[in-house]
Amino acid sequence: MKKTRQDKILEIIKSRPVETQEELLDALKAGGFSVTQATVSRDIRELRLSKAQNSRGKTVYAPDFQQDDTLKHYREIFK
Repeated sequence: MKKTRQDKILEIIKSRPVETQEELLDALKAGGFSVTQATVSRDIRELRLSKAQNSRGKTVYAPDFQQDDTLKHYREIFK
């Protein structure tokens, strides 16, 4: 269930701008997930989502690409 919910979160933030946890919570509930704000907050942290400014100047949730690049860098070093 957790993996499915977190996959849905990623799908939501890739498909449209999400500015707040409340918007994300509402989108998940509309998608049939029964979640609390605390669960959404925990999922955001576990998915390493951060807020970034989009092309329209709004601050929205997005994957933390910098952290992904750092992990790739360390994997290459330790190969």
